[in-house]
Amino acid sequence: MDDLRLSLRLLRAFMFAVDNGSITGAATALNVAPSAVAAALGRVEAEFGTSLVVRARARGITATPAGRALAARIRPLIEDYSNVMQEGYALSQGLRGTLNIGYYAPVAPAFLPIILQKLQKQSLDLKFNLQECDNKTAQSGLLDGTLDIALFAGDDLLTGVETRPLMDLPPYALLPEGHDLATADVLQFSDLNNVPLVLLDLPVAGAYVRGLFRTTGVTPDIVATVSSVEMVRSLVGAGMGAAVLNMRPRTTLSYGGDALRAIPLIDGASLNLVSGRAAGAPRRLVQVFQDTLHSWFNSPAALDLIAQPPRPGQAGSDQP
Repeated sequence: MDDLRLSLRLLRAFMFAVDNGSITGAATALNVAPSAVAAALGRVEAEFGTSLVVRARARGITATPAGRALAARIRPLIEDYSNVMQEGYALSQGLRGTLNIGYYAPVAPAFLPIILQKLQKQSLDLKFNLQECDNKTAQSGLLDGTLDIALFAGDDLLTGVETRPLMDLPPYALLPEGHDLATADVLQFSDLNNVPLVLLDLPVAGAYVRGLFRTTGVTPDIVATVSSVEMVRSLVGAGMGAAVLNMRPRTTLSYGGDALRAIPLIDGASLNLVSGRAAGAPRRLVQVFQDTLHSWFNSPAALDLIAQPPRPGQAGSDQP
């Protein structure tokens, strides 16, 4: 049985006719022709197989007990529909509701709070749901509607996901202060030959770093594989080895309180950070967030997220 054979338009016309006691009165209120209201009455009665109104001369009508009962049930349905539509229009026109953000960016805490606070200043009706996820989970969330927007790295895109580039992330070597290589301005992958390596072994990131070593002909001496940036930084700070990363937080210390240095690796390909959302027109909140995000990444502050070779005349390397 198809429960949607009667449209809300037909049910609304029936309700107005009962409330007005007149086909012409309902037609005037709805700004339609009387014949459209009369046809709606006929469709509703035919669907339920019973007389719902008694028609009199001059197009006056009186609802039967069944008609009055049905109109009473229809009224909250129409009111709920109207409320849903108003809320939907508000979502497209204002900054309100919940924004579901997925991120596969190891140091997203270094920049996302700044951007979300900017949005929150524009509207106190905003809520945020942030989920750390990998590349594929982020994109799957966009396609199934559990995420509104996602930040992730890599070029392996799913059909139906639209992306905008945020930043190219060149690799750098993370070293404990005092390491023999930590005083260099720049390094090459060959400098990491025979150096113990702590590997951030996450989807995309792990394969990316292994690929860099393979491309440069260096065999890494992997002493630990871990799944969080902070554990990588803490192991490096404790002297377990070096690491190859792409983004850095705004601190020179590990969780363990050890000093760290970030030295650019000049012979490795960059990792691409993008924002993505499901194809099609987004609601206004999603578009505003994405625009604000990209505006921040085009600002000088975003450059703090990467280790860069010193400019001419500048001594020392960038630090994490």
